[in-house]
Amino acid sequence: MVRELSHSPDLRQIFERHRERPWLFVRPGGNWGDYLIYAGAEKMADAAGLTWSSCDSAELEHQATTPDHCIYLHGSGGYNSWGSGRPFFDLERSVAREVHLVVQGPQSSEAAPEKLKNRFERALAAVRCRDLIFFAREKTSLQVFHDIDLSRYGVTPGLDQDTALALEPADLCAIAGLREMPRGNYDLIVFREDNERLPPAVHALHPTGVVIDPAGAASSFAHWMRIHLYSRTITTNRLHSAIVCAIAGKPVTIAPGAYHKNRSVWEYSLSEKGVAWTDAIRPQENPFWERLPPFIRNSYKVGRMRLMLHRVPIR
Repeated sequence: MVRELSHSPDLRQIFERHRERPWLFVRPGGNWGDYLIYAGAEKMADAAGLTWSSCDSAELEHQATTPDHCIYLHGSGGYNSWGSGRPFFDLERSVAREVHLVVQGPQSSEAAPEKLKNRFERALAAVRCRDLIFFAREKTSLQVFHDIDLSRYGVTPGLDQDTALALEPADLCAIAGLREMPRGNYDLIVFREDNERLPPAVHALHPTGVVIDPAGAASSFAHWMRIHLYSRTITTNRLHSAIVCAIAGKPVTIAPGAYHKNRSVWEYSLSEKGVAWTDAIRPQENPFWERLPPFIRNSYKVGRMRLMLHRVPIR
C-alpha cells in the first residue's frame, strides 16, 4: 500500500517560494525524450520568475554556488541498478554543497528498495545542504522512498507529475519550429529497442503503421518533436513519446517497458488525459522487408526513403 502524504510539497510552490534565490538546473543526460522533461521544468521556472542557469551533469563540479543557491536536479528514470548511476552521482555532488536547497525533480525509481538502499546511503552520506526535497512522479516510486526511509537523511518526499506535462501544444510547436499543429500523416509505432524493452509477447496488440524509434532516428530535439507531431496516432512503449502525443491531443496507446515506470506514470497522470493502456505491443511484420538482405534493410539511404514514402520528417 502506497502511503499518501498529508502535506506533500508541490513543485510549482517550491519554485515560487524560493523565487528570490539563484537556481542551478542540472541535466542528467539521456535521449531526446528527456529533453521534454527539461523543457517542462524550465517553463515552470520561467513562470515562477526564477533566476536560473543550466548545466549538464559533466559540468556540475565546475559550477560555483553560494549558501543562498538552490539546485534542481531534473527528473528521469535513472534511479535503478542497471543504468549509468549518474543520478546518484549528481545527487551526491549536489547535497554535499553548502546551498539552501536541493530539489530532485519528479522521477521514477526501480521498484526494488533492497537494490537501491546502499546506493542512496552513499549518495546521502555527507549532506551539507540546508533542505532536500525528493519528488516521485508516480506512487510506486514514492513507496520505494518510504521503504528505503529517505526521511532519516533529512529528505522531504514529494509526489508530482512528470514536468513534461507542464507543456502545452503551442510549446511543442515552438520546439518543433512549426507555426501550428500539423495534420497527421501516418500512424506511428514507437517501439524501443534498448535494455528497457520487453520481449515480444505472443498475446499482444498488433498495430499497423510506421515503425520507428525517434530516440535513435532523430537528429535533434526539434526533429524528434516533428516526427511525433506529424503522426495521426501513436502506439508506443516509450513514455515520453506517449506524453508528447497526449499533449498534442492525438490518440495514444501506451504499453509497458521492462519495469513499472510506464504503468505507474499512466496510472498517476496519463490515464486521466485519455491515454489508453495495452499490456503488450508487437508491430506487424512485413514479410517483404524481412526477406531483404541486411545490408539493404540497414542502409541509411533506404531508411530515409522509407520515411519519405510515409511523409515522416527526415530532419
